[in-house]
Amino acid sequence: MALFGRQVHLQLGTSGSTGKTFSGFRVTFDVKMTRSSTPNEAVIELYNPNPATVALAQDPDAVIRLLVGYDTPLQVFTGNPIKNGVRLERRGPDRVLRLEAQDGGRAWGSARISVSFATQTTLRQVYDAIAEQLGLPAGTIRLDEDLVFPQGIALAGPARDVLDRLATSTASEWFIRDGVLQFVGSGEDTGEEAIVFSATGGNLIGSPTPKDDGIEIKALLAPTLRPGRTFKVESADYNGLYVAQDVAFRGDSGWDQAFYVIASGTPRSS
Repeated sequence: MALFGRQVHLQLGTSGSTGKTFSGFRVTFDVKMTRSSTPNEAVIELYNPNPATVALAQDPDAVIRLLVGYDTPLQVFTGNPIKNGVRLERRGPDRVLRLEAQDGGRAWGSARISVSFATQTTLRQVYDAIAEQLGLPAGTIRLDEDLVFPQGIALAGPARDVLDRLATSTASEWFIRDGVLQFVGSGEDTGEEAIVFSATGGNLIGSPTPKDDGIEIKALLAPTLRPGRTFKVESADYNGLYVAQDVAFRGDSGWDQAFYVIASGTPRSS
């Protein structure tokens, strides 16, 4: 069953395996992304799985991918179940597999970093070395290309603490997005093309809500919106470009009306 062309594909597997795709099952999801060092989180529920699927989700090396959208599904989350985050529940006639997961969360809890450069090095070199140690792809870096550490640099300790110290010392922000480490200047966007949310275009739901430092919008689900990406609002009360801060995707594969994105944004400076 599907409503308005919506597509929800849940993929379960282990690292390096092909995995299984579930696309005709009822799947509900609540994905929360933030532009901070806190891992992105998801609660995904799969209705009436068989025992083999439950066992796959409980594998210590389980990987979860969620793809959603209209007609063509796109990834909105990838990550690993958190500790004790997989359980089977009975709801009336249904057996519901509830998955609580984090983007990069499994490795994140115990990850440590130790990088050392004895001579002058650039921030990009430090960033790439950290990403390699974490086993994460190096994503967007939008910082001053001339920023260097003239005497070299040594960083060691829990990954979150090391990245926090590096960000503070370089007036920047870091976050993990879709399993990729991002590093941008404080308050800056990631340089991606803006997504348009328009009242006349029909994808903006209601009117934006004013916030202390910007606005919050609710719109039809746009799977490519992410913290750090620019979005454009076209409505009677607001028109302009905003940098996404917090982004939430909520939906149901077809048994309920929910299928939308909620995002807060701050005005883009230029």
